[in-house]
Amino acid sequence: MRHTFITTSDIMNIMAVTLGVLSCLGGMAVPAASGWAAPSSPASAARAADMVARMRPEEKLSVLRAFPAPQAEGNDAGAGLLTWPGVPRLGLPALRMPRFDDPHPPASAMPQLPFLALAAGWDPALAHRAGVLRAHDEWGRGRAMVRVGGVDLLPSGRLQAGEDPFLAGVTAGMVASGLMAGHVVPVFAALRAEEQGRGDGVVALPATLPAAVGQFMNTSMMGLSVALETARGGALACGGMIHACGALSGLAGMLRDQWHFGGMLMAMPGTLAGTDGVPMPPMTAVGDGVDMEQAQGADEGVYAAPLRRALASGAVQPARVDQMAQHVLTSLYGTGVLDHPPPFTRDRKAAPAGPAPVEGLMADIGAEGMVLLQNENQVLPLDDRSGPVLLLATQDLAGPLATLGEALRHDGVRVSQSIVSRGAPPPPQASQVARVVMLTDRDADNAFITALADLGGHVVTIMMSDSPDRAMPWLDVVDSVIQAWSWHDEYAAPLAAMLTGTRDFSGHLPMTFTGGFYPPGMAYADYHAFESAHIAPLFPFGYGLSVGGEVSYGDVHVTHEDATHLGAAFSVTDTSDHPVRAVAQLYLTPPPEAGGVKRLVGWRSIALTPGHAAHVSIPVDPHLLGQWDATAGTWSVPAGTYTFSVGSSAVMLMHQASVRLPALHVPAMLENLPSPTSQGE
Repeated sequence: MRHTFITTSDIMNIMAVTLGVLSCLGGMAVPAASGWAAPSSPASAARAADMVARMRPEEKLSVLRAFPAPQAEGNDAGAGLLTWPGVPRLGLPALRMPRFDDPHPPASAMPQLPFLALAAGWDPALAHRAGVLRAHDEWGRGRAMVRVGGVDLLPSGRLQAGEDPFLAGVTAGMVASGLMAGHVVPVFAALRAEEQGRGDGVVALPATLPAAVGQFMNTSMMGLSVALETARGGALACGGMIHACGALSGLAGMLRDQWHFGGMLMAMPGTLAGTDGVPMPPMTAVGDGVDMEQAQGADEGVYAAPLRRALASGAVQPARVDQMAQHVLTSLYGTGVLDHPPPFTRDRKAAPAGPAPVEGLMADIGAEGMVLLQNENQVLPLDDRSGPVLLLATQDLAGPLATLGEALRHDGVRVSQSIVSRGAPPPPQASQVARVVMLTDRDADNAFITALADLGGHVVTIMMSDSPDRAMPWLDVVDSVIQAWSWHDEYAAPLAAMLTGTRDFSGHLPMTFTGGFYPPGMAYADYHAFESAHIAPLFPFGYGLSVGGEVSYGDVHVTHEDATHLGAAFSVTDTSDHPVRAVAQLYLTPPPEAGGVKRLVGWRSIALTPGHAAHVSIPVDPHLLGQWDATAGTWSVPAGTYTFSVGSSAVMLMHQASVRLPALHVPAMLENLPSPTSQGE
């Protein structure tokens, strides 16, 4: 039996171990954990202020922009990248970064991190490791900044972030902390249209913009706050598909006065132009809190000639430019990228010695993130007694079909495979085998899956897309259902291991699976919406099964030294004869005066052995108890009875305990947030 008690020092220990392992890759210098401890500490801001004081006026303006730099003939190493010019006179190196409005940035050795699969693992240590490995790749390719998905200024939609700001914020924050450990600046932003919607394309954004920033403090801004506090540094970007730089009124005041965020807010290319394409006045961009502009050309943009004219006329004061330059440098100093700048050309020594680290990471993301939704008739695991297995997929999934088939054969399963056509009947061999495994990535396969199940054999359905609103009209006639997320070939080996029982499923959903059915009038069908409507979802947020393991939860005991130091303690026992990795989830139901809707406030990933119990304690940050008070600029926690429940999903809660709290007003920033973690495998 292994379990974890979480404090800030625990996170530091996780990072120290991760960095120690990754340092063996060679090449890039990886800092010790103590170097990461306070990247947004006063020391970074002090260094930034000292540097700004030494700059000439033109140099201060230069650090507020990044733009395409001309490429030397025959050298395309920086193609598609923007250059921040630095200040050579003062030893500030030039840095490169992607255009953050580009949904297809220049290729890297490792794929974009699959955020939903990563969040489905509920494993912050794995998220940190993912950030470290990505930093290793990006730094070696000359990139000083990387976009981090999962959280944004405005609601990003469940396809981007899942549906809980706490889970999304911790996951994104731990990825960011890994990037920072590798001297790469994490930039929190979302930009692609598909990242803004539900599975059916409905976009969960306010009807009119600009909107008051406080409107989103319980959703997207909460996730962003958690991510920044977990990472303890980084940068923000606005723009892209949602034109967010001016979309939130009061954003600059919240970032600076209430959150005490000392880093930079960056505008993507073209964002400082209105919908009619006319650039906004420099004083408007400055008033919106934008510190750096990604410009489309060396002499283009609001922070080029227009800002110089605004300074000359007095419309923008020099002291404000000083503040903007300090914000930019604080983000850069906080990651160490100015002390350890990446090369402008590919650093062969910094590149991983081989593909194994990245492949291992992606395999682990798949292993921890795949979710077993249903397993009737003990169809899983597959074994020799199951007889031959038929693996089916449409032509669109021919690649995954081949890689999974090869992995199953490697694990000793007798597998045949076939490409099928939508609208055609199942192949004859489907009625001749005891087990059929169908790979599917869209609703157009539903009729075929139903026809397959009607043959009377056992059917395992593996869903290979990220849509939480996938219709499942065949759910009652198939035996097993697995959510495998958008496919990466590295998932094949761990999925085969889970199908054959050499490894158990341990993933839990980071969003509600609705089956396409939403509560009446609810456009954004997260678990709060189902809770408010008193409707049971198809598969709830946090849900996930084990093939052989079962756990039970002991009584919950709420501990509190005072109103601001809360915690919940309980036991988790493996009641089966199989080891199991449980994700014990702690939910709070506040009184009606504080919203009254159940919310996630903590979790633990626990590896249990048969018959043994883990005693778990989860601290609860007081910010998670209340509602945002825009007038006071604080979190308001009304006096009342607060109920804590523990279980394996948002609706499968076993025990609860209540505590009476006095009224509280908690400052905006989630300082020293005790983030969940796991003990690893």
